[in-house]
Amino acid sequence: TVIGRNPERWQEMLIINKGSLHGIKTNMAVITSKGLVGKVKSTNSFSSTVQLVSTVDPKNRVSALIQNGKKNVFGLIEGYDAEKGMLMLEKLPFEEKIEIGSNVITSGLGEVFPKGLLIGTVEEVEVDQYGLTQTAYVKPFADLYDISNVMVINPELNKEEVTAGLDDADLGEAGL
Repeated sequence: TVIGRNPERWQEMLIINKGSLHGIKTNMAVITSKGLVGKVKSTNSFSSTVQLVSTVDPKNRVSALIQNGKKNVFGLIEGYDAEKGMLMLEKLPFEEKIEIGSNVITSGLGEVFPKGLLIGTVEEVEVDQYGLTQTAYVKPFADLYDISNVMVINPELNKEEVTAGLDDADLGEAGL
């Protein structure tokens, strides 16, 4: 349960009511039922601080992939456009044709977020100012403004344990 959120840093951090005594560790992925919201930045005994994907911290990056038809396109979520309310998926190859409406999931390549966590959908694509890469604007599945309950992903659980109660339709919808 979210127990604290600073109004001055609303798009950056929140505090949850579980900490190191509950098995929470730094860099664990944090999701809602709809998708990725961030990662655990720090913990103490009974609470943890979660850094949201919408933070302005330039060191906060998420390795992601666009499920673009038959070919996946890899990039990094490196920012948040507060005016548009969208995540910025950058460093996409300029020659790739990115389809609007494509799903974006975690790639599992960054060693923090496991592969297959839902992030959002591509709403807009722009070529960078030098014409070398593209940036996709991604509308998050999770509501990053109104968060009251989250789930922390334990990366030590194997996929079979995580997906044990899901049927094939759930797995396909979750990208697993």
